[in-house]
Amino acid sequence: MTLKNSSSIFETIDLTWPAEEFHELPEWKLRKSLKGGKRVSAATVNGKSGIPDIQFVENTLAEWYQDKLFLIKAGENSLDEALKSRGYCIADPTNIWSISSEALSMHQIPPVTAFSIFPPLAIQREIWTANGIDSSRIEIMDRVKTPKTTIFGRINAKPAASAFVAVANKIAMVHALVVDHKYQRQSMGKFVMRKVGAWAHQQGAESVVVLCTKQNQSANNFYKTLGMQVIGEYHYRLFKT
Repeated sequence: MTLKNSSSIFETIDLTWPAEEFHELPEWKLRKSLKGGKRVSAATVNGKSGIPDIQFVENTLAEWYQDKLFLIKAGENSLDEALKSRGYCIADPTNIWSISSEALSMHQIPPVTAFSIFPPLAIQREIWTANGIDSSRIEIMDRVKTPKTTIFGRINAKPAASAFVAVANKIAMVHALVVDHKYQRQSMGKFVMRKVGAWAHQQGAESVVVLCTKQNQSANNFYKTLGMQVIGEYHYRLFKT
């Protein structure tokens, strides 16, 4: 899979991690969410030619009490430079990792180690909360309308990891993967991702995709060890007042 399917990738992000509201305009796609992070509140441009009306987006986001925030995809250099000239800073450069679901599902998982569960158990919510995934992000999972599940990981019968995954456009997108700090470096993340691959393959997904900020070097190294490949990248432009 290459980023010639970039439109499918970003559409899949929206379907598997949706904003509270989407506003589709000729030149822009606006995401309205008061909570939940950048992915559900950033504006994106439709098409790559020219520079649309940035001021209109700024005014709309201000009306919504949201940060002035844009997601910049590959090839959107003119918009990137225009935002830079207006004082916007780069935020969270992100790698897009991918692997075929069949390849990820081929490896064995130890018994009673990883389970597909939906809705998530209370203990999974506790794991997420303890590891930086707050209630506003858990609410995003409830908004997803496409096939979805969570993966619950255990070590020695103790809760150790949790992840959310949903499928759209034959892509299984993984969000909110956390391994509790007490159980890191014990292969828990690997077993969770293998379970993701098995579930995704059963759902007819051709690939598994994960988004990872470039600064999170340990996570990027982990995805590389799974055999995943970087198929693209993006970053945000944020205006800091």
